[in-house]
Amino acid sequence: MAWHPATIVRVIAPIALLACGSGGKQPAEVKTTPTAEVKQTLPVAVTEEDREKRRHDEAVAIIPEGSTCLPGDLRNLNAPHLELAAIGSSAVVCAVDQDRTRLLGLVACWTVDIKDGSLAYQAPSPMPGRGFAVMFDDRCARGYCLPKDAKVPADPVALMAWSRDSTKVAVLAADTVHIFDAASKAHESSFSIRGDKGVASEPTAMQWNRDAIFIEASDGTTSPVYVFKTDGTPVGAIEALGGRDKAALSTRNGSFMVLDEGRVAISEQGFSSLTIYETETGKRTKLVRKLPASLCKKDELDALWHDPTAAVGAKCKEYVARNYAHLIGADAVAGTKNLLVMLRGPRLGELAVIDSKTLAERKAIKMPWCGGGGAGGLANGLVAPDGGSDTASKPRPAKPAKGKKKPSSSKADDAAETDDPDAGGQ
Repeated sequence: MAWHPATIVRVIAPIALLACGSGGKQPAEVKTTPTAEVKQTLPVAVTEEDREKRRHDEAVAIIPEGSTCLPGDLRNLNAPHLELAAIGSSAVVCAVDQDRTRLLGLVACWTVDIKDGSLAYQAPSPMPGRGFAVMFDDRCARGYCLPKDAKVPADPVALMAWSRDSTKVAVLAADTVHIFDAASKAHESSFSIRGDKGVASEPTAMQWNRDAIFIEASDGTTSPVYVFKTDGTPVGAIEALGGRDKAALSTRNGSFMVLDEGRVAISEQGFSSLTIYETETGKRTKLVRKLPASLCKKDELDALWHDPTAAVGAKCKEYVARNYAHLIGADAVAGTKNLLVMLRGPRLGELAVIDSKTLAERKAIKMPWCGGGGAGGLANGLVAPDGGSDTASKPRPAKPAKGKKKPSSSKADDAAETDDPDAGGQ
């Protein structure tokens, strides 16, 4: 029998409707339970404790807990930077991370026995008055969170510094310093670093001494240090003594140091001079280091101060390496009569006792390198244009000054210990 098209439609259409459930009871919706694999893809909140553990794990991978020697890797260009502080009556050295992809902060710390240079490991913690750079995490720097209306820099890096009594914390984010209570982490106040008497270039570091916050900055040519009271009042850049132009002191080829409670200092051109600044009064005192007769022509030395790669004579290079390289970027704390100085460049890993009036070196204290290795550091010349304290070079031992014998157990050394037993520990 032949099927007519209309007949086919009448038969197929009801079947199609039944297949779609038309005219009948709708089937119950089947509910599924997420599988274990699905549950694992759900976001997990990361706490500050989690971040701290991650930083700790990365830090001990660089310097193991309990280490009593300096790892040789600290000589590398981007390695943690050794910094010096006086905590109580102890000289403390800490390795501070400089790698801007992680900025772990303090990686390890040691108390130094200034008699023999031996190191006693201690858990790293912020050094009073000394700052370091950290990464932002969700608008927070180590758990200190910016107000909702505060600007977070495009480059998510903050500068942090603890007050000397460790009760307050300063966080520099973009162009603003935020003050927090250290214990509760509550935000208390903020102020801009720009404007009249404010920072005119790029901030590079922040320190805190008494009621003043010091911000180091650099434009690639000069590196001034600006002073602010903790209420935000700008004091301006620390200026050099003498002269009519009121030029700002520069840490380029030098350094900024927190000497003690109430005094900071700026060294210039490899410790050629040291200007001490009293935090409370702003009083300045200048010390000048007596140097051997120069083997450099004036234009040669000027060229090197501006460009460490400048072409100069071999004798001039040797003179600079011997008299300046170990003190470019040097850190220092004040003892009762002397300065205890963390040396750089070819003498990285050494501390020096330096006379606080003449800046003459009285004694060297060598800290132990892991696996031996002896002295030797990065630099062999002047710093890079960005104001860093070391330039890349193969380590080499420091050369003794001509005409001088290597000291042993001399009366001079005994006198240094007798005159100033803490040698920078106060």
